[in-house]
Amino acid sequence: MACTAIKRCDTGTTRLFRILVSESAHLIWQIRCEWIIQEKNPVSMHKIHNRWLSQINHRLGLDQAMTNDHKYGKKVIRKSLALKIWGKVLKNQDKLSKDWAWETEVLGGIG
Repeated sequence: MACTAIKRCDTGTTRLFRILVSESAHLIWQIRCEWIIQEKNPVSMHKIHNRWLSQINHRLGLDQAMTNDHKYGKKVIRKSLALKIWGKVLKNQDKLSKDWAWETEVLGGIG
């Protein structure tokens, strides 16, 4: 759904887009630095794909951890917001438990 002045953007989709863009740009920067500064050979597309998935899973893990209101207090991310952000890419979303934020390996694979 496109954001317009008339229609309000979906908060979860917008945040997910920002996360994906920033994490992807950071990975591009890391790979470029490895290639230029450390003089490593260019990385294969398969390795890039795996690194990207690892980075996105790490970010999901951070958001999962940030739903712990006992640990983070006022800085906590509401579970409902985390589900809005990650809900469209979670693996087997319909089978997730109510407390999915504490489960591991919930990000779905990308074909």
